[in-house]
Amino acid sequence: MPPRFVSPPASTSTVCLPPTSGTRMKVGVIAWYGLLVLIIASVFGSMDRQILVLLGEPMRRSMHMSDTGFGLLQGAGITLFAGAAAVPLGWLADRFGRRAVLAMCVLIWSMATAACGFAQDFTTLFAAAAGLGLGEAGLTPIVFGLIPDIMPEHRRALANSIYSLAGALGGGLGMAASGGLVHSMDAIRPLLPSTLQGFEVWRLAFLAVAMPGPVVALLILLIRMHPRRASQQVLGAGRGAYQSQHDMSSYLRTHRNTLVSIFVGIGLASLGLAATGIWLPVIAARRFGATPAQIGAHIGAAFVIGILAGAAVGALSVRLLHSRLREATPMRVISLGAIGAALAFLPLLHLRSVNELYLICCLQCVSLTAGTVLVPTIMQDITPVALRSRAIALGSVAIIGLSSLSPVLVGVLSDAFASISQALPVAVTIVGTCSLLLASALFYGTEKSFVRTVKALHPEAEL
Repeated sequence: MPPRFVSPPASTSTVCLPPTSGTRMKVGVIAWYGLLVLIIASVFGSMDRQILVLLGEPMRRSMHMSDTGFGLLQGAGITLFAGAAAVPLGWLADRFGRRAVLAMCVLIWSMATAACGFAQDFTTLFAAAAGLGLGEAGLTPIVFGLIPDIMPEHRRALANSIYSLAGALGGGLGMAASGGLVHSMDAIRPLLPSTLQGFEVWRLAFLAVAMPGPVVALLILLIRMHPRRASQQVLGAGRGAYQSQHDMSSYLRTHRNTLVSIFVGIGLASLGLAATGIWLPVIAARRFGATPAQIGAHIGAAFVIGILAGAAVGALSVRLLHSRLREATPMRVISLGAIGAALAFLPLLHLRSVNELYLICCLQCVSLTAGTVLVPTIMQDITPVALRSRAIALGSVAIIGLSSLSPVLVGVLSDAFASISQALPVAVTIVGTCSLLLASALFYGTEKSFVRTVKALHPEAEL
């Protein structure tokens, strides 16, 4: 029989009295405050990444970069370094506290974002982008590990969905806000210190989005654990078995098929998503002459509309499929969403206006959101409580490693196809379609393994 990893039992020496309505209300307010702060941190993390994408074309011209160089900046500069930092950050979070490590990550990526604004050549810009990746590496494993710590169990799935939707919506609104920020830079330039007034607009935008970082870090430190989770952590802290490398090795060995299939599948889906998120703004600017403000506003609107529609499609899909697929439903919904997103790439080859580009972005958001709102719960369900941040961080290495290939692959293919007029759209379509179809096949093939893993890790749960 495979080993089962469950939370340490509650102390038998303490008498637990029924909570009063006032206590329940106070715990609820504290829990929802924590979730709100995590959403805020995610939104600002998205803005820091989006500003690098939104300003990609003016930054590329200023730094005299090729498409391959810009792809390396986005891929190796940010994503690959994030993969290298994910595991040690996950270990630090499980060992020393998820709130403190997440606050440290916010400060790191804020300083790195500001450093992007001061970069004078490709080398210093690459180093700053690497720092941005290092800071943001802890966001996913720590947040997904922290949500069950601050929310009551019966609210966990709801909290995961709210976090995913709010974070995605915030990303869309952040894109629009970033575009507006870029547009307003010239207006506020006279108010800036004399040393900054001569900076290019894209440099000032980097400095502006870095400013809220210390405040967000402080808000994270004020998050409080759910009382039951806090007592379990204190009790489990004295039990080395729940933190040992032996448990991690046994867990990885026993459930490797599920973990590899799911994390590689998410990595391939992220690879396809990055092809859209990074390069569609470049296509809009290069082919149709759209300004950063226009791109931010329209792609931000496309994200918001697509995410809201995708959430509705995902909920409907779960309801229609659950009676037949039961516990395997999340994997099937994600698989179908990946197929839909892959098909949405094909119209890129026949673009006639920039509005069609925004429509493609919206359709992809619908398909991807339908499945990705389930990802946090899936990750939590396939990882044991005491090892959660480390286990998700290990999976994040595969996810980040694969997604880091996207900007480089698209850039190399675009430069290779430079002789044809549709070089960049063709490159984006090839990379995005192939990666998403492969991801869909992996999700579909791991349905049975996923159900076995969840039942083994959480035998007490009602599946």
